[in-house]
Amino acid sequence: MVDCRVGCALLVVMRSTGYHCKCHEYNKNGMKAIELHPLKLVRMLVLAVVLLSGCAMTGSAPQSCKVFDPDLAQGAYRGGCTDGLADGYGEVSGAGSYRGDFFAGKKHGKGIKVMPNGDRYAGEFADDYRHGKGVYIWGEKTPWAGDRYEGEYRRDLRHGWGVFQWGSGDRYEGPWQDDLRMGPSVMELRRVLAAEASSRSVTAGALVCIEAQLGLVNRQRISGRVEQLDGETVQVRIVTVEGGVASYRGKAVKVGDVLSDKAADWQLCGQN
Repeated sequence: MVDCRVGCALLVVMRSTGYHCKCHEYNKNGMKAIELHPLKLVRMLVLAVVLLSGCAMTGSAPQSCKVFDPDLAQGAYRGGCTDGLADGYGEVSGAGSYRGDFFAGKKHGKGIKVMPNGDRYAGEFADDYRHGKGVYIWGEKTPWAGDRYEGEYRRDLRHGWGVFQWGSGDRYEGPWQDDLRMGPSVMELRRVLAAEASSRSVTAGALVCIEAQLGLVNRQRISGRVEQLDGETVQVRIVTVEGGVASYRGKAVKVGDVLSDKAADWQLCGQN
């Protein structure tokens, strides 16, 4: 005879003859014999194995649950799973890492993803895309280290209202369309406004100045009188050249020469 223990106190005794087996159930009143058909016994054993296997698999071990993002697909996943697909809250580490909401194997909801190159995005996702509001910070080992964007996304592209902060300190706040900003940054705007103000102040007879590049480092100041102003173009007669001779826009310049140049490039002496 063969003894098999299943469940709490179930002792199954296989007879050496016949195809039926007799089952003895322990209780307060002793042992009660129950006749079982072999098929029923097999079903009971299979069920017991499945239950025990399920208990053994529960815990912190990674699950075999599909994640579609190629940066994460080969990683170890822990979290909710429905029909073999990541679903609900989950965490996964592969070439990159992610923790947050999933739906049908895709990032969907709120989460934080770290890219393989070190870039980091925290915000909203939809159908595996950055979609909605979020913050993207470029990684330290990239050419854009220190840059930061906070704003709206549409299918991985900056789209809507957003703020871009350069590592240099420059900043842009305004609309974006298909990953392109629709206006100048703060520093770009300042330069434009300064040039416009300078060009408006330049009038005929005014003493204007400009600095010309001398070699790789040094600069020379050139000053002159405005002889003629025609829209955005100005005619300047050189009055003084620091050092006697200078090179401006690839040409030698000396006192008495007349230059035709952009009015916005010249400023009233004492303002530059």
